[in-house]
Amino acid sequence: MQRILERIENLSCIFKEKFAEAVGQGCAEIGSQRYRLGVRLYYRVMESILMSEEKRLSIHNFSKLLNTNIFHTSLLACALEVVIATYGTSRSASQSDSMNMETDLSFPWIINILDLKAFDLYKVIESFIKAEPNLTREMIKHLECCEHHIMESLAWQSDSPLFELIKQSKERDGLPDQPEPTSCFTQPLQHNHTAADLYLSPTKSPKKKASSTLIYTPPDSQPALVNHPQKLYKSTSLSLFYKKVHWLAYMRLKNLCSRLLSEHPELEHLIWTLFHHTLQNEYELMKDRHLDQMMMCSMYGICKVKNIDLRFKTIVTAYKELTNANQETFKCVLVGEGKYDSIIVFYNSIFMQRLKTNILQYASNKPPTLSSIPHIPQSPYKFSHSPLRVPAGNNIYISPLKSPYKFSEGLLSPTKMTPRSKILVSIGESFGTSEKFQKINQMVCSRDRHLKRDAEVSTAPKPLKRLRFDIGQDEADGREHLSGESKFQQKLAEMTSTRTRIQKQKLNDGADTSTTEQK
Repeated sequence: MQRILERIENLSCIFKEKFAEAVGQGCAEIGSQRYRLGVRLYYRVMESILMSEEKRLSIHNFSKLLNTNIFHTSLLACALEVVIATYGTSRSASQSDSMNMETDLSFPWIINILDLKAFDLYKVIESFIKAEPNLTREMIKHLECCEHHIMESLAWQSDSPLFELIKQSKERDGLPDQPEPTSCFTQPLQHNHTAADLYLSPTKSPKKKASSTLIYTPPDSQPALVNHPQKLYKSTSLSLFYKKVHWLAYMRLKNLCSRLLSEHPELEHLIWTLFHHTLQNEYELMKDRHLDQMMMCSMYGICKVKNIDLRFKTIVTAYKELTNANQETFKCVLVGEGKYDSIIVFYNSIFMQRLKTNILQYASNKPPTLSSIPHIPQSPYKFSHSPLRVPAGNNIYISPLKSPYKFSEGLLSPTKMTPRSKILVSIGESFGTSEKFQKINQMVCSRDRHLKRDAEVSTAPKPLKRLRFDIGQDEADGREHLSGESKFQQKLAEMTSTRTRIQKQKLNDGADTSTTEQK
């Protein structure tokens, strides 16, 4: 606890100082408020992660994880990024209206000021999202974008611990110059790894000469002996990182090919094979460079050897239309020690020279074996703010009430929802009693009973027509046993009409419409 408190205090001084430098010396108090919110979120998510690990592993001692400095710094950085992104470009009433707040604090500002490596932050992002259920859809997307930014370039900076991890992996295994066995990337991407797995994943292994090798497995499973001399145990963080990078690389390549090579669909697999080979065996080319640079060079090289007229200018033009595109990616590519030039110069002077032999194989009668297409996973994140459909075939949806609070000057202040800003249904007021809404339950239960009864009478029941809830209209589906639904729809239309009339009357009378109502 003492070390955690000291770390929080030390990083507080750094954050407030750098915040004032980026935003303005007069914003020191705002920086303090941001940091306090970030620390509260950090403690909250850490507690959630530990409780989840306790339930998963049935253990209570997490001293090893809690004594890992990088874990705490990464978790706090992720919490602060959420706070910064939440405020975005907000303005302070104490500042001039022409001053736009926090425009210089966009990611990766937070990891730069905390001297945190991007590869270390990536380890906690997925666990952070799963541990904090109140994150909005937009914030989850933002953190995913941060993760993609890490995988495409930040983790490949020359001082990144990623390269040391790859080096250790090669030294352990005595395999060819590649970070991971190719076969592991064709397997589905599992989202059951936790922050504890990634931060505590081993980096050293005993050099066993026997064919039976101890494979590292996450703490929730037992180590197993397998007869495979090449699959020495791997770093979980490295293996998962490479799987995610390959998935991201293929998805971007597929998008670009759909724009440029729709008439030559057979080339996509060839390009992916070269692209995959580059990431797997020539990963040194990624040092201080960008994932998309390797993608565009792979596409140009295959088209060139296959006599397809596709110029770099055309590739760049299509690339600029991608959502993740940045002009610096193709205008400013590392071509030497501290020297940068266009992607065409990089291809001719470095990429082609390094991969010439491999590229020419695609022109022969015996091309290289095609790489397997990465398994496309579903998103591991559940968006809690999406409307949920009532399971009975009815057009009834339930969505959570949004927070009745808003941020104002770094503090939480209550805000009231009014008919001017929200479409509300009031329970217990003049235009809606609780008894009327009980009919919703009756209707759903009635539908379930009818479905069960029809299933007992006939093995092939006719599908029930759906009742459309179009406000202001009374449409029945012509079936007698749904007449209760028609009556409910009519009541709902009457309630809506009454609500609209009352709202107009209040506005005409100048009445106060700020009374808090239930949605």
